[in-house]
Amino acid sequence: MINLREHRSSSYTPRTEHNASQGVTLAVAVDFTTAGERLTTRVSKGKIVHFDARNFSSELVGKTDKLIEMLSANKCRTVNVAGNGIYTYRQKGFTQEGVNHIVYTILSIVHSQYPLEHIVSGGQSGADLAGLVAAAHLGIPCTGMWPRGYKMRFENGIDVTHTPEQIMEIINKYA
Repeated sequence: MINLREHRSSSYTPRTEHNASQGVTLAVAVDFTTAGERLTTRVSKGKIVHFDARNFSSELVGKTDKLIEMLSANKCRTVNVAGNGIYTYRQKGFTQEGVNHIVYTILSIVHSQYPLEHIVSGGQSGADLAGLVAAAHLGIPCTGMWPRGYKMRFENGIDVTHTPEQIMEIINKYA
């Protein structure tokens, strides 16, 4: 159910472009001004719902409804989960477990009202990882797309290469 893929490029940009072309993007972040968030917004071509994790409770109903409406209008059952990495979330006091909870809650509500067939993720820490964890927990097939080398960036902001087996350990730890 979990398909881990490695992009031929070691850059983050081509991976983001690939993922944002898949379905409707759910961008869960605390800072929408980062280079990654600006790129995701641009390449999603309007098929994106921005969800500010700092306003989780107040945005939950409206943003899940908006995501369902956008999926339905596009006759789509695939969500690309994107957003800040944990290194950005940490600056605002969030943990990976907290981000996992937010993304899981959003996707579980959407899935209960408009069954999803696939989750796509950029495979980074933070929101991307939370998308894979939520998909695994909800039993939704998912694909994570990493830059070449299965690079991930955690709290220290340094890119580290992983094997698919190491990534599955991380996902299973949280799922």
